[in-house]
Amino acid sequence: MSRLWPLVLALGLAACAQEKADPEKPAEEISALEQAAIDAGVIPDVRNVTLSGAFERRSDLGTDRFCAVGNDENGYQIGMIAVFGPGTQCEGLGEAERDGEKVRITLNSKETCSFTARFDGVELELPGELPDGCASYCSRRAGFEGVSFYMIGEGDAVARSTSGRDFENLCPGG
Repeated sequence: MSRLWPLVLALGLAACAQEKADPEKPAEEISALEQAAIDAGVIPDVRNVTLSGAFERRSDLGTDRFCAVGNDENGYQIGMIAVFGPGTQCEGLGEAERDGEKVRITLNSKETCSFTARFDGVELELPGELPDGCASYCSRRAGFEGVSFYMIGEGDAVARSTSGRDFENLCPGG
């Protein structure tokens, strides 16, 4: 039996490795477990939610905010601020397009800054690495890299009430 143990372990590891996501699988398909969680109301169905609304994340340094006005068909006008203390922040305005869990964000109120974030219906996560143009939106020792925001209110009206520092309203239009 002691000689079979390494073989059993190797077969088990091989089976786990085969459960990786299939890159050919369309993003719209979800697993049975995910569907069960959606049906039970544990997680939102990202296929049926909108990015339109207000998002926040609070810390000891301040409140990070993101807002989006618009819809998936015509795109969104967005604004966001990440706060790193009283005088240290990143803040910018731009546009976004959503495709499932992927959100293509382009800040265009200074240098062009484009990247793809992830939205699971509740949390919007920015990537940990951003293009050089994104630094133009930030004061020294600040950056949008890795910032995340949680939805606190849905809809354009809530989004339009989101305030920034340099911009009175991060999402004034629509």
